Amino acid sequence: MNNLGCDGRWPPIYDFDGLGEEIKGLVSSKEIFNFFFFERNLEPILCQGDILKFAGQFPFVDELGNIKLLEEEYDYWMILGNTCDLQRDISSPHYSHITPIIPLTTDTPGQIISKLQSYSTYKKFYIPSWGGGMAQGFYIDFTLICSIDKKCLSTFTELVARLTMKSWLLLHSCLVRYLARDDGRHD
Repeated sequence: MNNLGCDGRWPPIYDFDGLGEEIKGLVSSKEIFNFFFFERNLEPILCQGDILKFAGQFPFVDELGNIKLLEEEYDYWMILGNTCDLQRDISSPHYSHITPIIPLTTDTPGQIISKLQSYSTYKKFYIPSWGGGMAQGFYIDFTLICSIDKKCLSTFTELVARLTMKSWLLLHSCLVRYLARDDGRHD
């Protein structure tokens, strides 16, 4: 036993089998893709899971401690910060979390798209197209999360799509599975 009182892998913080069944149940019929987004006009209040139009590059801290930007510019981002934090006074908390939405290309192999659509990958979340001309769909990479000032969210972004309850539950299930999975530190 190590000094932390645990040998081997540290376990997930959720019921692994139950969460897996929840994800499978939500996507089993593929019907979720027909109702992934609300069809009606969206309230201007921003919510977790909303898709925003906002051209920008992903910021990160490099190996030397310098702030850098990925070369690619992303046109769409998803809000991962909690809705209640977005609705609180702009000064507390001052920031929220977003992730770039990465388009699938026409040459993306079918088996990769199928794997994304089955939500069997831990680090990526598939997003179907929400508008014309975007046939292949998109994904987010849970390893690419950054903070954004809430004033920027309310001033420089355009809300383009909002998840339905089922797709929001799917996002949460996949996010929890990614963040709270067993850690594999001793693998």
